[in-house]
Amino acid sequence: MRKIEVALPKGQRLLDKAYNIFQQAGYKSTELEQEINEKSHKQLEFTSDCGRCTFLLVRIADIPQYIDKNWADMGISAFDCYREYELSSVSGINRSMRGDNFVSDLLPSLNLCSGSRFCVAGLPERQSFYEKCKNNHEKIITVAAQHPHIAARYFDNKGMATDIVTITGSSEIMPKHADVDAIFDIVESGRALAENGLIIYEEAMTIQTKLLVSRAAIKYDPQILPMIEELKSKV
Repeated sequence: MRKIEVALPKGQRLLDKAYNIFQQAGYKSTELEQEINEKSHKQLEFTSDCGRCTFLLVRIADIPQYIDKNWADMGISAFDCYREYELSSVSGINRSMRGDNFVSDLLPSLNLCSGSRFCVAGLPERQSFYEKCKNNHEKIITVAAQHPHIAARYFDNKGMATDIVTITGSSEIMPKHADVDAIFDIVESGRALAENGLIIYEEAMTIQTKLLVSRAAIKYDPQILPMIEELKSKV
């Protein structure tokens, strides 16, 4: 019998919580627990003690692609990762992406990123301009975002004209040192915003953590749905 391959986020902040969901459902891995305790994260593949599944430690942003391309049967990822992946697939930027081979609604949100949400933020003195842009669709607001497709979809739904600037980090300094009116970013405590003199203009959406499951795995492997039922009883 083949082992079910499970992709877990390898970052220290989420790995323990993500693994705990499987551990409570009966998929304990002594070798993975040792790795978590040692915090070395040099080994990336672990077998459960029951021998039914293999855990793969993967960068969380890559997990949607692992499931979409059947490199793993299921995995835990966050909304910002899998939604950005889905939207970038629709846009056709990377033609190798499919974005339609996983489902994310078989389990409720796992609440591994409690308090995290997408926010629109900027300098206090620019908030009035942002409010004007919400009511005047002819005005264009420039927004820096690490998740440009999610940001574009959000502002499109609000009917706001935006120029999205794609960045890879340190968005908090953009309103002061770049020609942007606001940032669209993930906020947890809000401390980084405050330290850079920014305020939250509005909260856009919460960050959910979900179990992604390959449609192909559900179709061809009879072990998948029973495993999901075992997980569901512990969530």
